[in-house]
Amino acid sequence: MTDIPQPALATLSHDRFWADGWVYERKLDGVRCLAVRTPSGVRLHSRSGRDVTVAFPEIAEALEQQASTGFVVDGEVVAFEGGRTSFSRLQPRIHVSSAARARRTGVAVYFYAFDVLRAGDEDVRGRTLLERKKVLRTLLTFDGPVRLTPYRRSGGEDYFAEVCRKGWEGLIAKRADARYPTGRTKDWLKFKCEAGQELVVVGWTDPEGSREALGALLLGYHRGDDLVYAGKVGTGFSGAVLRDLLGRLQPLEVDESPCTAGALPRKAVHWARPELVAEVAFTEWTTAGQLRHPRYLGLRTDKSAKDVVRE
Repeated sequence: MTDIPQPALATLSHDRFWADGWVYERKLDGVRCLAVRTPSGVRLHSRSGRDVTVAFPEIAEALEQQASTGFVVDGEVVAFEGGRTSFSRLQPRIHVSSAARARRTGVAVYFYAFDVLRAGDEDVRGRTLLERKKVLRTLLTFDGPVRLTPYRRSGGEDYFAEVCRKGWEGLIAKRADARYPTGRTKDWLKFKCEAGQELVVVGWTDPEGSREALGALLLGYHRGDDLVYAGKVGTGFSGAVLRDLLGRLQPLEVDESPCTAGALPRKAVHWARPELVAEVAFTEWTTAGQLRHPRYLGLRTDKSAKDVVRE
């Protein structure tokens, strides 16, 4: 197979639901990967089609030992920190140029398979999701670094809360009767676990393209005597909210950043006196101390900016 199929991509949804006809899988925080086996061997491809086999040689070797000699399987390569998958932990493996260097990192990796596009000579993308999952279970043997991604046919807010307490990234909801889609699809939806945090608005960026008023809010929090820069949030705004925020921020504009710690942006930024407090949802703090996947929820008028600390 010379042409690598484009994998299905889930659409983020902030409106969770638990309905018949959908299945729910763990959202894994790793590198999306299509595993392709042909008579010439196994190659691993990222969702952009890049060959990443040298980064994960033990996974390619495990798949070459499978009884099935031809397949295209969709899954995620992950590394673990405790019981949670960690993209940060996977970083040393991602950009290596040789299998030997990948192994020397000492980072154990696993391939969690969740779908199949081709089994032997048959293209199974036209079958329903549940039919493809049956094919997948008989196609591969799951041991060593090759794992099967569990799923369930029901959910609920109690289950979702349990998922988030375990440190999972969230869930992927998939339409049970859908064929395998190409590219971004609403037959696959992402329900993300999010943390909430109040943060001080320390500035804003200029808008780009068709965006109006401002591009993103710059955020920070107090740590002792320091005001620490925590990154920016550029999603969760309507046009009216953007205009309202700019009207509030322009009278607070100052020449220099009020932050005394953290790596600051330098281009197309405006700094503000740290008086406004924003409520932000996000998935986690990065190792660099900034927000990952932040989303603006609104301004808080019930909390003083000087009382905002990292929770």
